[in-house]
Amino acid sequence: MLIVDKALERGRGALNEYESKCLVAGYGVPVAAERLCADPDAAAQAAAELGFPVALKACSHELRHKKELGLVILNLGDEAAVRAAFGQLTEKALGMELDGILVQAMASGERELLLGISHAPGFGPCVTLGIGGIFAEVLRDVSIRMAPVAPADAFDMMDTLRGAALLGALRGLAPVDRKALAAAIRGLGACALENPAISEIDINPIIIRSDGSLCAVDALVIMGGAS
Repeated sequence: MLIVDKALERGRGALNEYESKCLVAGYGVPVAAERLCADPDAAAQAAAELGFPVALKACSHELRHKKELGLVILNLGDEAAVRAAFGQLTEKALGMELDGILVQAMASGERELLLGISHAPGFGPCVTLGIGGIFAEVLRDVSIRMAPVAPADAFDMMDTLRGAALLGALRGLAPVDRKALAAAIRGLGACALENPAISEIDINPIIIRSDGSLCAVDALVIMGGAS
């Protein structure tokens, strides 16, 4: 059964972060390597296998803003730190319906993007590409197209951003993998069309690594269908 169908069966209004990234990864969005763990031993083992440093995050369909609640711990360098962080997160999340603790390989890059899905009344799902990160709401540098997104339109979305130069070669950084980004844009549009129960998808940030490859480190899928 599909991830979205399972969530709807349980009466959930959103997917948790792990489920959200599993869903969008199936539509061509490159995501960070991660494991969902139920106990400190599993988390320590996952971290060792993923490679240090790692981040730990509380994972729940109830969570929309983990960082603001102190439910994300970054740059953990060894198994002891992972075990301690696991305990801290579970204690802070008391009373919440936790699905586990997410152990995620840290990703680094100096440029960040966002991708999203929203519904425009009377038009259906739209795909948004923008400059991401903590300043996304301030900069509001986005390009929007209706789904499905044609190949030429996916590339045009990149070129019409005010900060389009950030996607090119810059101070020793490789240009973004435009084919991979176009595939993610088009895949997200297909995801929205094939899953009408989804009302919103927010993937922010997508880190552009120094070699130009992409890595989505956070994602949220909200149910409800078109408004």
